[in-house]
Amino acid sequence: MAPLKRRAKDQAGREAKRAQAVGRETPRTESPVHGEPPAWAESRPDLCDALPWFRAVQGGSYHKDGFCWGYLIDADSGIRSYIDDEIVITRVGGGCTKDADGNLVLVKDQDSDGCIISSLMNSQAMKVPVGLVIGDRNTLLGRTLPHRYNVMGYFRITDIWYEKIGGRTGAKVRFEKLDLAEKSWWAGKDSPAPPSLAERDFAVRPETETCAVCVRESMKMYLDGWMCLNPSCARFWTLADENRPTADDLAFHPAFLRARHIPDAHMQPHESLVPDLLETLGEGSAAADCSTARIAWKGIVCPQCRKCISRRFWRGWKCTDEIMAPDTAAVAVTSARPACSFEKMVDMQPISLRAVVDEFELSPIKRALYFDTKYAVPLVDDHSVAPYRKLTYLLPGVGSITHFVANRAINRRTNGPDDLFRQLQLLDLGLRRYPLQQSVVPGTLTAHFAVNYQGMPYKYVVSVDSKGFDEASDEILRALGRLSWATEQAVQPDEVLPPNELLVLGYFNEMKIGYHDDGESALGPTIATLSLGARSTMSIRMKYKYYHGYSRAKKLLTDDPVLAGCRGEESRRTLRAQMAAGQLEPGQYDEQRRQLLLQTKASTGCRRAVSRTSEAPVCVRLAVHHGDLVVMHGEKLQQYYEHAVVPEGRLRFALTARHIQPAQVAAGERVRGETILQGEQVYDGR
Repeated sequence: MAPLKRRAKDQAGREAKRAQAVGRETPRTESPVHGEPPAWAESRPDLCDALPWFRAVQGGSYHKDGFCWGYLIDADSGIRSYIDDEIVITRVGGGCTKDADGNLVLVKDQDSDGCIISSLMNSQAMKVPVGLVIGDRNTLLGRTLPHRYNVMGYFRITDIWYEKIGGRTGAKVRFEKLDLAEKSWWAGKDSPAPPSLAERDFAVRPETETCAVCVRESMKMYLDGWMCLNPSCARFWTLADENRPTADDLAFHPAFLRARHIPDAHMQPHESLVPDLLETLGEGSAAADCSTARIAWKGIVCPQCRKCISRRFWRGWKCTDEIMAPDTAAVAVTSARPACSFEKMVDMQPISLRAVVDEFELSPIKRALYFDTKYAVPLVDDHSVAPYRKLTYLLPGVGSITHFVANRAINRRTNGPDDLFRQLQLLDLGLRRYPLQQSVVPGTLTAHFAVNYQGMPYKYVVSVDSKGFDEASDEILRALGRLSWATEQAVQPDEVLPPNELLVLGYFNEMKIGYHDDGESALGPTIATLSLGARSTMSIRMKYKYYHGYSRAKKLLTDDPVLAGCRGEESRRTLRAQMAAGQLEPGQYDEQRRQLLLQTKASTGCRRAVSRTSEAPVCVRLAVHHGDLVVMHGEKLQQYYEHAVVPEGRLRFALTARHIQPAQVAAGERVRGETILQGEQVYDGR
C-alpha cells in the first residue's frame, strides 16, 4: 500500500476510534443544556469577587496555601482534552505563551516543581474538591452555555499525568464530578438521567502496564495503545507496540472515561459552592461593625438570579447596574432576560475617627517628621502658613509637591477635618466604583468609590458621573474652600487657577489606587487633595519611558527630556547637548542612545542597581495624615511622573480639587461648575 494511502487509512481509523470512545458518530453541534448553573457571571472580576474559591482574575487555576481551590475551563483546554456530563480532562497552565493565532503553546517543560501542578497534586492527595467554572468560549462540550462564566460544581482530581505537547512535556488533569447522584445542569436538554449510585459499576478502571525501562506503572489512557507516562524515562510518550512517537490525535480509552470513584464522605469542600456573604454580614449594628471591612466590599451571588455581582455602590449591591463593563454591554443589550430587581443596602453607621487613627490623641500638637534619605528631602517651613507645617519637594524643571501637615488645633476646629470626616459619612454622596477604561481584564473596577462635582466628568482613568456644585452640600463646599486655600499657598500668585471641580474618593479597608497620573488635557497644572481619616502613603516616581529613555517596547523616545535622576542621566544629557550643537546626526544620536540604554545597567541615587527593565525608583514618599493637604503643581509633573496612594486603615476620604479649563466644558454645563463660597466655606488657614 502506498505511504499516502496508508496514512489516510490510519487517520480514518483513528477518527473512527475517537468517535466510538466518546459515544458519537458525528461531530457535536451546539445544543441547549438541561438547566441553569448555581452561579454565573458576565465578567471575570465579578466572578472572582463573589467566589472565595476562585480569585484568579487572570489564568485558569486558583491556587493558594499550596492547594488548588478552583479551575476555569474556557477557550483553550489544550490538545487531547475532553468534557462530558461528569468528566473534565484539560491541560494544566503554566509555562505557556500565546502564538500568532492566540493559542496557548508550551515554551518550557512542566514538572511537579511548578506551583500549579504541585497545588493540584496536594488537592488530590488531601482529598480537597476543586470548584470548576466553564466559559462560553469552550467548544468541547458542544452545547450552548447560558452565560459568559458558569459555575459547574465541585470535582475531585482523579489523575494527573504528563504528555508530549508540541515537543514539550506538559501536564494534564482529569476531574470527576463529586455529586454523581444528580443530573448535571450542563447535560444535554432532554437527555436521560444518570444511573443511580446502586446501578453504577465503580470497578471499571483502565488497564495498567509496567514500563520495561523505568519500571513504573502507567495507565492505558488511549485507544491507540499503551505508552510510558514517566517524563524522565527514555520511552516516555512512545507507543510500546510500534516503537514510534505517539500521534497528536488520540482517542481516550472508554475505560478511562467511564471510570468513577465511590463517593467518599471525607471529601468535603473547604467552602460552599455558592457562598452567602450577606448572611454573614448580619443586620443592624452587626452589619455596621464590618461595613467598611475588606470582606464587605467583595462580591455576592444574587439570591434571585444567581448572578455574581461586585460591590459597586458605597452602601451596598445592586444586581442590575446601568454602568456596564466593556465586555458585558453587548450581552446586556441582546439578552432576553428581564432586569433583576435585587438590591441590598448595608446599614452604614459612621465610624469614629478613633477607629481609624492610631495616634494617642488623634493628632499631635506639632507633628515631628523623619525624612528617609532614600527619597527626596523637602524644604521645611514652620512659619509662613502656621499652624500648618509646610513641606516643599522640588522636581527641577518639572514642578513641585507641597505637603501641608495638619495638627490638633487645625483638626479639632469646628467644622474642621474631625467634623468633616463624620459629616461625609452621614451624607448620601452617591459614591460608587466604576470600570477602569484601560485594564488587562475587562470589567475591572476601581479599588475606591468616587463621585465628581463639576459640569465635566473626570474621566482620565475612569468615567465618573458628574454632579453640579448646585447639588453639593455645605460640607463639600467647605472642603473646596480648604483646597482653594492650599492652592493659593502652594502656587505663585500669577499661576493660580482657582479649583472649579472636586473629585471625592472613598476607601474601605485595603482599598488603594495604583500608579497613575492626572494628566487630562482639560485639567489645569494644579491638583490639591484633602485627606480625611486613615493615614496613607503617597509615592511618586518617574514614568518608565522617561526614566529609561525608551518605551516598554524598547522604542527610543523621539524627544528625550533627560529628567533629573533618570537612568544614565549624565551620559544622556551629554548626547542630547551634542545633538543640539550639531555634533551628532539624528541617526548617530539614536544609535549611541540605543547602545547606552539597552545594553547597560545603571546605579541610581537610591543606592541600588536598577536594571533596564525595572520600574523607576520612588523619588518622593509622603506620609499623609488625617487633615493634611497635598498640592501637586506643574503641567510636566503629570506628564513625566506618576503617583500611587495606599491607605492604611478602615476608612479614608480623599477630596481632590482641580481647575478645568472652561473651553473644555459645554457652554450649557459651565454654570454647574461655577460657585461662590460664602461664610465658613471660605477657609482662612487655621
